Amino acid sequence: LSDQMVESGCKPDVFTYTTIVNGLCKIGKTNVALKLLQQMKDTGLEPDVVTYSAIIDRTSITDAFNLFSQMKNKGILPNCFTYNCLIQGACNLRQWKEATRLWNEIVAMNLVPNVVTFNILVDALCKEGLVSDALGVVDTMIRRGEQPDIFTYNTLMDGYCLRGEMDEANKVFDLMIFKGILPDVRSHSILINGYCKCRRVDEAMRLFDEMSQIGLIPNTVTYTTLIGGLYLAGRDVAAKELFKEMSASGQPVNVVTYSTMLHGLCNHGNLDEALELFQAMKDDGLVPNIVCYSIIIEGLCKSGRMEDAREIFSGLTVKGLHPNVFTYNIMINGMCKEGLLNEAYVRLSDQMVETGCKPDVFTYNTIVNGLCKIGKTDVALKLLQKMKERGLEPDKVTYSAIIDSLCKDKLITDAFNLFSEMKNKGILPDCFTYSSLIQGVCNLEQWKEATRLWNEMMAMNIIPDVVTFTILVDALCKEGLVSDAEGVVDTMIRIGEQPNIITYNTLMDGYCLRGEMDDARRVFDLMSSKGILPHVRSYNILINGYCKCRRIDEAMILFDEMSQIGMIPDTVTYSTLIGGLYLAGRDVAAKELFKELSASGQPLSIVTYIIMLNGLCNHGNLDEALELFQAMKENGLIPNIVCYGIIIDRMCKSGRIEDAREMFSSLPAKRGEQPDIITYSTLMDGYCLRGEMDEANKVFDLMIFKGILPDVRSYSILINGYCKCRRVDEAMRLFDEMTQTGLIPDTVTYTTLIGGLYLAGRDVAAKELFQEMSTSGQPVNVVTYSTMLDGLCNHGNLDEALELFQAMKDDGLVPNIVCYSIIIDGLCKSGRIEDAREMFSGLTEPNVFTYTIMMNGLCKQGIPTEAYGLFRKMEDHGCVPNSCSYNTIIKGFLRNKDTSKAMQLLDEMVNRGF
Repeated sequence: LSDQMVESGCKPDVFTYTTIVNGLCKIGKTNVALKLLQQMKDTGLEPDVVTYSAIIDRTSITDAFNLFSQMKNKGILPNCFTYNCLIQGACNLRQWKEATRLWNEIVAMNLVPNVVTFNILVDALCKEGLVSDALGVVDTMIRRGEQPDIFTYNTLMDGYCLRGEMDEANKVFDLMIFKGILPDVRSHSILINGYCKCRRVDEAMRLFDEMSQIGLIPNTVTYTTLIGGLYLAGRDVAAKELFKEMSASGQPVNVVTYSTMLHGLCNHGNLDEALELFQAMKDDGLVPNIVCYSIIIEGLCKSGRMEDAREIFSGLTVKGLHPNVFTYNIMINGMCKEGLLNEAYVRLSDQMVETGCKPDVFTYNTIVNGLCKIGKTDVALKLLQKMKERGLEPDKVTYSAIIDSLCKDKLITDAFNLFSEMKNKGILPDCFTYSSLIQGVCNLEQWKEATRLWNEMMAMNIIPDVVTFTILVDALCKEGLVSDAEGVVDTMIRIGEQPNIITYNTLMDGYCLRGEMDDARRVFDLMSSKGILPHVRSYNILINGYCKCRRIDEAMILFDEMSQIGMIPDTVTYSTLIGGLYLAGRDVAAKELFKELSASGQPLSIVTYIIMLNGLCNHGNLDEALELFQAMKENGLIPNIVCYGIIIDRMCKSGRIEDAREMFSSLPAKRGEQPDIITYSTLMDGYCLRGEMDEANKVFDLMIFKGILPDVRSYSILINGYCKCRRVDEAMRLFDEMTQTGLIPDTVTYTTLIGGLYLAGRDVAAKELFQEMSTSGQPVNVVTYSTMLDGLCNHGNLDEALELFQAMKDDGLVPNIVCYSIIIDGLCKSGRIEDAREMFSGLTEPNVFTYTIMMNGLCKQGIPTEAYGLFRKMEDHGCVPNSCSYNTIIKGFLRNKDTSKAMQLLDEMVNRGF
């Protein structure tokens, strides 16, 4: 152009330049075309609409509009092609206002839009999901006399398919045929893709078969789309068959087809097949792209083959491939699931940044979630901050993961602060977020806050799932509001959310905690009737409930039922039932069940041994407990402090204080098992029971020396010991010391010291301490009142005792048989036998002590015959006399000089083994 034409004296014209400009634009050399445009102007030639339009079509949108303005300023009128190029560019950048302005400009200039113009608009609107507006454009198109072509119809179909409106897409397909336009391969592929995305794969297959019937040959896109659809529908065998058919048909199998196959195979757990296909792909001369490698790496990660995944990942750069953010995310996710958080974090903070691959929100979310799962909430919070600093906005997943972790750490204030930040940023919480918060506040027994969150959730139209409902059911059950919890389950069913086995188990456990076993059983049966089969935990809950209520036979029936239906009781089942048998006094059966457990192959846990040791010790079988304790160690189980505490406690109560001391002293050497406050308190109590207060004090001092601060119970044990030894001044010193160290004496402490003061004859001090207790806010219970009543009566203050007895009832406390026995004894000793007789006759179930007190009072009043009558009535009312009862009546008759009657009763007493 610049040499030959000039040399020959032939000047290039506008057409010459335009032809070359058009060619340069088509091969992407727009910059050269722009230089040629300038050269054209420099030679005095004016570019025309064709020249400008060719460059406008291929250049950037900014340059395009600059050229467009330049063109119009020179008086060169744009044509339909020029506007089409600009509208297409604006639509590609989703600049809808600009596209509309250009459209209006076309209309104002009386230019007639062609089918291409309309198709550009239809395509843009469909991609935005505005298919109704796209239809409006088609109507305008027809009204203006421009007939839609196959591209128009295909675009409309694709728009409906993107929205999942397959019936509407089909109508467009049928309309196209009705209008005389035969669908092509792309038309069928669009519909097939739509059906596959909606998992209507049978209809997709029908269309595929229809193609060959009408002479259309499915192309690579058609096959690939349908293979993906079959995998999506779970029909992996059919997908493999179609892939074979495609390979045999002569259609080229491209990288996208292979990536679809690899993805399907990996998702269906066929990793080895995927690896074979991956190799076959390379053998066929196809170079896998980063998508293929990412799929294989993900498959290896999900299969736990992290070393293989790491090897492939590390070799990517050697192959000239650069991992993208998705590849990094896959590796990081795999590492997090394997617990390799440090390595995942390094890849995020170092390698990704070094390679210029910026972590996205998913990358951060993966690591944040991994950190939260292992309890590293503080590190997760730092990562959240780093995320913000790098200009990435955390999403719902990020916030919810950290909120959940904070709630589990009981950092509820921090959780709510993050929740507020999330909402302030316009990020709407979901069901998981609310479930985490509700669980968090329930764990802290903040029931009002839980209710507020529940109401807020409902107000936001966030439908609770089974997890949220179960959290609420659990919270209500723990609060003892089981009827309300069942109401929540009813609501759950009413809104279409079916309770699962955890929900039913939680409700059963709630009723069991209240001892309402018939209701618990009803829920168990309801669960079965709903088609939810109970599992071992369901049975364990009911068995535990029956055991706690001492309904051991019903627990045993359930235990037998388990084996009848083929369910194997676990260690918890056996341990619970062993504890229940001991509680019911059936120690022989408990031992037999323990033997059965040992032979069953179920592991014996530390809890099982604790239950057995406790049962044996409580039934006075200390030597057997010591044998079991030794067997436990021989079986490789290391006794914990609870096991030692049980044995030491029984040794103390059995008077074997030296053995207890020896075991206690050996504790620190037992694999670092340090005595705790319970163990120290148990040993102190043992010495106190023997009256060895100096030794008890040594244990108390040793505990403090070892860095264990005494609690209220520790002080109460020592105070009780001093009171029993009538060393009440030392008891008072300890009582004062408690308050000085910031400990608040409880009901037991006050009651013990009141009893000690009365025992020491210091009744005034006892009354003053009772007054102090009443004003301190400590609850005054039946035991405290009985201690006061006994003290008052023993010190001859019967009237005060009767006033206190009435005050006790006025305060809503129901006196027990001990209180009544004390008052009756006081009345008898004061000679008020009629009042004593009246009170006694009002009792429904007097015990042996009450009978004996009344009989003693009658005998002292010189009426042993009435006392004898009462003696004989005892057994009729199910109350067996003891030696004290016999002695009281015998002394009464002897005092009344009725020796024969006394001798008769003495013989009876001896014959009964007293």
